[in-house]
Amino acid sequence: MRGYRAESARAGLESLARAGLVLDEYMDEALTLVRRAVPADAVCIATVDPGSVTLNVSHRHDLENSGGSDFFYYEYATGEDYSLFADLARRPFGVAILDDETEGDVRRSDRYRNVVQPLLGMQHELRGVARRQGVTWGAFALYRGADSPGFNAAEAEFVHLLEGTLADGLRAGLATATAELARTDLGPAILVFDASGTLQYATDAARHRVAGFDGDLGSNLTTPVAAVLSQLLRGVEHVPRLRAQHRDGTWYVFQAARFRDGDGTVAQYAVTIEEATAPEIVPVLMSAYGLTLRETHVVRALMRGSSTQAIAQALHLSPYTVQDHFKSIFLKLGVSSRREIGAKLFHTLYDDVAD
Repeated sequence: MRGYRAESARAGLESLARAGLVLDEYMDEALTLVRRAVPADAVCIATVDPGSVTLNVSHRHDLENSGGSDFFYYEYATGEDYSLFADLARRPFGVAILDDETEGDVRRSDRYRNVVQPLLGMQHELRGVARRQGVTWGAFALYRGADSPGFNAAEAEFVHLLEGTLADGLRAGLATATAELARTDLGPAILVFDASGTLQYATDAARHRVAGFDGDLGSNLTTPVAAVLSQLLRGVEHVPRLRAQHRDGTWYVFQAARFRDGDGTVAQYAVTIEEATAPEIVPVLMSAYGLTLRETHVVRALMRGSSTQAIAQALHLSPYTVQDHFKSIFLKLGVSSRREIGAKLFHTLYDDVAD
């Protein structure tokens, strides 16, 4: 990895994070710049739900097969493999090379044996997380085939230094898009799968909404659908729920559930795709705009109609400190009044919510 190439890529990514691109455009450009410094035969990047570090929207270069539900099983359902994204999010150094993690024997990894080698057709893997101030906004992976050299420590160190920059770009992309109103006359969005995870039925609304995400409803299953479905297929008891942003900026909630027959045996699975409500998404957006925890509490109190004095009493702050928080919030959201704060957050969800 040549120094000038790495510095050029780093500078490009820093500029890109401030460019105001929508999420899909940002991810496409970011992958190109990362590959400029760290050559790879295939790469992918994804946003994650910050609460669960579960991938929800992904973008890929030269990776025809994402691994579908198999990828999500070995990534999330078993919880027992090397350098899982959730584990990397807890490490000080959030980047790992699979060859190093397995001490040179990659076949020790279930993910390698069942996904990376047979489905992705790759031999070497470098992966990491994109995070800022303890919040994980995304995850990425670089792959090389058997004819290419493995990744090295210098490349891992370089990518580690990009964790915050990539996080800034991803969260800016999430905050940039303003969606057209997502309601249609197509009815509820429901997908029905058989016991093996093969699609059986799909409503028109479900097909319409899935079309705006990566993948499809066949062997290359759309990322958020695969994320929730794979958990039920592998026996997870809780009902999986995931927030994800459509390419047009609309936020949806994906949720999976079981159908049981009269004997209680699981016969089918359903995945519903519903428009996200403001209470589900506004907290994510506040974090995406870079608001601190205290600033988030101030905004929540404002949205409940609290005055400066009431906010100060509730948060055990002086009114002057509350005013200072508002100045910082105005700057981060690009607004000039308290009235504009709610409009800014709600307009980022749907452009006519406040009309």
